[in-house]
Amino acid sequence: MGAQTKRWIQKTWIVPFSLITLLFITVVFEEINSSPDASASIQISGSAAFSPPPDINEINERVRIVKNLAYSDSKNSFLDIYHPKDAAAPMPVILWIHGGGYIGGSKDSRQDYAMALADSGYVVANIDYALAPESLYPGPVLQANQALAYMQLHAAEYGGDMERVFIGGDSAGAQIASQVAALVSNVKLAETMAIQPAIANSQLQGALLLSGLYNLDTVRATAFPNIGQFLTAYTGAEPFESFPKIDELSTVQHISPDFPPVFITAGDADPFVSQSAELVELLHSNEVQVSSVFFKGTQKNLKHEYQYDLSTEDARSTLEKTRQFLFVHSK
Repeated sequence: MGAQTKRWIQKTWIVPFSLITLLFITVVFEEINSSPDASASIQISGSAAFSPPPDINEINERVRIVKNLAYSDSKNSFLDIYHPKDAAAPMPVILWIHGGGYIGGSKDSRQDYAMALADSGYVVANIDYALAPESLYPGPVLQANQALAYMQLHAAEYGGDMERVFIGGDSAGAQIASQVAALVSNVKLAETMAIQPAIANSQLQGALLLSGLYNLDTVRATAFPNIGQFLTAYTGAEPFESFPKIDELSTVQHISPDFPPVFITAGDADPFVSQSAELVELLHSNEVQVSSVFFKGTQKNLKHEYQYDLSTEDARSTLEKTRQFLFVHSK
């Protein structure tokens, strides 16, 4: 076989192999994160197990669940609403955005955590969104904004007060949540993206950011498993750094004094902990209120998304600090 023929065969296998790799990653994330059994303690590679709070049965009795409401005509635009059954007054609203590397995950796998937040006196809208690589950036950002628009119209039906809104998420969902918060609070970013925010900045009371990525210039250096594949799937660019709009995804570039107060956390063994530290530095320099939970020097070995393993004291303690943040900024 000639050298030219060999080169041709090698080239024809490069693209299929990369697609097979991405397909494998997608299937793994879908099987793990899309399970309706959110209480299953499945070990995600490099991440903590997901376990419900010990009092999940009592929470289920106190919190009403409304499933699969269509919030727009976009693909996979469904949300669940969780709210206390016996609330006596209007409650703040939390929009929750799941993670999964932009290619997987689902609202169902975050249900127990979101219900624990709702049980503290909140209306939680837990959303799904279209996944990469079939749906590319800025799809999830647009859908999150559409979900906010839906809640503007319907939150009151469930006891929600849209003058007190929080946006939160985990991992890739935290990046999306932080970008939506920047979109609402930074007019220049909204104009650049040609998006009209569904809520006013005065309505946005805070952001809850768990184990996220916030600087696309430095994220590859974190060595987070498969980060290149995930962001290539999301942006459609290889390498993802060549994506013309990559700076839009870097929340660190869009922080202003108008950014809402932030609750932010990452485990000491999470490759993204440096991303959280970068964001905190920018928030402080812009005099944005920050409540952070980090574990530097503790040697606890808390992995990516440790917050969802609510069988552990550290996750429960962070959940309680999250509730305290929400209480302070809901007034």
